Amino acid sequence: MVKEPAPAATADKQPAIVKEDTGQAYQVLRSAHLSEKTNALSASQRYVFKVNPKANKIDVKKAVEKAYDVHVSAVNVVNVKGKVRRMGRKSGLRSDWKKAIITLKAGEKISGLTEGV
Repeated sequence: MVKEPAPAATADKQPAIVKEDTGQAYQVLRSAHLSEKTNALSASQRYVFKVNPKANKIDVKKAVEKAYDVHVSAVNVVNVKGKVRRMGRKSGLRSDWKKAIITLKAGEKISGLTEGV
């Protein structure tokens, strides 16, 4: 007795939706930098992110486009020096960090970043 192979049901199944891996993007983007000033910038399609200090403009642009599915027209990067802070007689230093100011193409926006500020 020979078993017949089961018929392939390719016509019934929908193709699987494969999401792109955004893990690399979140190694570049640390967090969104939220303040009153960045909230005002978002009205002109500009958003501010804290980024990895070793990241460059090209890395930041690719990461934002991949993570938020938008088109970036310009990236400005600023190295922010940490401030000296005191607790009584002891003084400490906040860490240096890098921020990136992202400008999106006209008509695009990232929803959910500036709410609540």
